[in-house]
Formats: sequence, C-alpha cells, structure tokens
Amino acid sequence: LTMTYENFQDLESEEKVQGVRNMQDLNKLTCQVATLKNNGEEASTERTCCPVNWVEHQDSCYWFSRSAMPWAEAEKHCQLENAHLVVINSREEQNFVQEHLSFAYTWMGLSDREGAWKWVDGTDYETGFQNWKPGQPDDWQGHGLGGGEDCAHFHPDGRWNDDVCQRPYYWVCEAGLTQASQESH
Repeated sequence: LTMTYENFQDLESEEKVQGVRNMQDLNKLTCQVATLKNNGEEASTERTCCPVNWVEHQDSCYWFSRSAMPWAEAEKHCQLENAHLVVINSREEQNFVQEHLSFAYTWMGLSDREGAWKWVDGTDYETGFQNWKPGQPDDWQGHGLGGGEDCAHFHPDGRWNDDVCQRPYYWVCEAGLTQASQESH
C-alpha cells in the first residue's frame, strides 16, 4: 500500500472536516439536552440552539409544518414558539428553505394587508430579495372568496405568489440564534 503525501493531506483534511461536524453535532445535542432538562425552557432569554425538530441554518432556526392552516393562524403558531413566519433575506436563504419545502403551497411572512407588502419582522420589502412568479403579485379578485390576495406563499417550485390569506397552506417558522451561539460552534 503506497500513500503519497497528497493522499495523506487529503485524508487528514477530511478527518478535520468530520471532526468539526462531529463537534457541531455534539454542541447541538448538548444544547438540546440542557433545554430538555429545563422542561423545554431555555436557561436564558437568548436562544443558543435550535429546538428539537427545528433545522439550524446560518444564524436562524427553521420549522417546516406538516399540516395546513390560514396565514394568520400560521403566524400565531410561530409566535407561540417565539418565532415568526419565515422572512427571506437572500437567494441563499431562499435556496435553503426551498430545499426543505414539501411539494405543497407554503406560507411565508410577507403580506400586503395594509396595502403595501411588508415582512412580519419589519425587514424592508422594497430593497430586499424577491422571487415572485412572473406576473405576480397580482391581487387577483376572481377566486370568489371575497377581497384580493394579501398573503405571500411559496409555490412548490419555490417562486412566490400572492393568495387569499384564509386558504389553508403549510408554513415555515423562523427564529434567530444569538451571536453567542455562533461563537460556540
């Protein structure tokens, strides 16, 4: 068996990457065990890890529903988890969320109920990332449900569409991680 120096370096590099992944997994498990020991209450007011069944990405935690409800109820559900409906800030975040979506319409935290599109967390809509389907939003009135279309959702292909807020769709909650938790990884 002959091993070149380059092969050895590649193997060593792969082991380092795996070691970092193992440490990240251990940190997540340690944090989740500490949360469970506190009966689900976090030890401090700052979130330091994602709750069980949430997915960590960048500096946020995401929860993907497996049932459907109207937009306002979905937002209330997120708020009960100290979160909000997902706010898409970049193409990279859009891609991450899209990878985790089921093949169903899914609410996001964007609505124009007051006549102007607004994100639930106050992020500026006009200057932020947008991913509408061609011709959207259109505030279509022909659905027979009264009023226009004031809430945004993901199509199964990830593009955005406006629709009637009362329709039951899946939803995604998002909650932030603290900077301190990022430093511990």
